Amino acid sequence: MCGKKAQRLTKIRIDGAILSVCDDCSRFGTPVTSLRAHDTKKVDFQGQVTLQVKERPVIIGKARSPQKIRRDGRKADEELEIVPDYFQIIKDAREKMSLTQEELALKMMEKKHVLANIERGDLKPDIRTARKLEKLLKITLLEEF
Repeated sequence: MCGKKAQRLTKIRIDGAILSVCDDCSRFGTPVTSLRAHDTKKVDFQGQVTLQVKERPVIIGKARSPQKIRRDGRKADEELEIVPDYFQIIKDAREKMSLTQEELALKMMEKKHVLANIERGDLKPDIRTARKLEKLLKITLLEEF
């Protein structure tokens, strides 16, 4: 972990990963005492341990075609587009509700500069952000193309 050159390394487990670390870094994890049942362990004549983990088969399901209508009745994201004058609609609706950019950004759980860039027209919101704005400001930003 620290990158220090060490003569002796200890195997420890940190968050499910097994690492070979120096004695100083071994305090950050728990020592590995046993290996998984399907691992094989070889010790060569110099006392070095080599682990060979068998690969597990990967099951790949058949590809599904994307659905056009979601279960909740909304159109799929691929069929929606942001209206051209989105920045003016957002700014007018926000000012009509007497909200500052900071207050709206907080309600949207976005950063203020992101909202400022959207209102200036420098940043086009993604579909998820546009839906948040539609819901909070009671406006329409997405249209079918």
